Amino acid sequence: VGRTEYGLAPVATREWLGYVWVCLAENPPSFEEHVIGDVVGRLGDAESIERYDIGSLSVGRRNVYDVRANWKLIIENFMECYHCATIHPELTEVLPEFADGFAAQYYVGHGAEFGADVQGFTVDGSEGLDRIPGVAEDQDRRYYAITVRPQVFINLVPDHVVFHRMFPVAVDRTIVECDWLYLPHVIDSGKDVSRSVELFHRVNLQDFEACERTQPAMSSRMYAKGGVLVPSEHHIGGFHDWVHERLGTRQPQ
Repeated sequence: VGRTEYGLAPVATREWLGYVWVCLAENPPSFEEHVIGDVVGRLGDAESIERYDIGSLSVGRRNVYDVRANWKLIIENFMECYHCATIHPELTEVLPEFADGFAAQYYVGHGAEFGADVQGFTVDGSEGLDRIPGVAEDQDRRYYAITVRPQVFINLVPDHVVFHRMFPVAVDRTIVECDWLYLPHVIDSGKDVSRSVELFHRVNLQDFEACERTQPAMSSRMYAKGGVLVPSEHHIGGFHDWVHERLGTRQPQ
């Protein structure tokens, strides 16, 4: 057997933020331009995410969700916040500006500020865990949501990071793995992380239910143009353009 002809297929890999990033393309695009570039495009610079020292954090919880929806629909849901006031009561209590329907990803460098009476990014707004030392003062008490195309969400808060990875398995099904990352001594000491985990776990369940309810209508020919976007959702339109560009397709007019 010719090992060269029938051997394993090479893939491009890169370690960053404590995860191994894999690209299956024969000619992989620049990691700096496309992956780190998405983070820079959201936060304004790479230093802002480096302050969280994500690669040194420990996994406090990992949840796996089997979502009966297309992965692109999950991306769109994450990028907009029209739905926040109606389906995310716990999240909008912690981040009051989300109740107004504007997505945190709309403005470069903007982080949603915690409510005045909120102590931490927890399900009941109570005090969180030990703050990540490198987090800057202007990042404290703020939440930053980042979409790294095509299939990663990164959520930054002062005391932990929530990291989503999506694995499409069918046109209407996606496996989502979600990690909650904390300072190593928080995990090693056995501190209770349940209140911080519970907040985003509820957000996940609420979002995924909404996606699953939306998915059936997406098979309609009337959805061929991709739905309706308002000006504040220009970043979702940008995601549509990104997908069409890579598929070599054109958005129907």
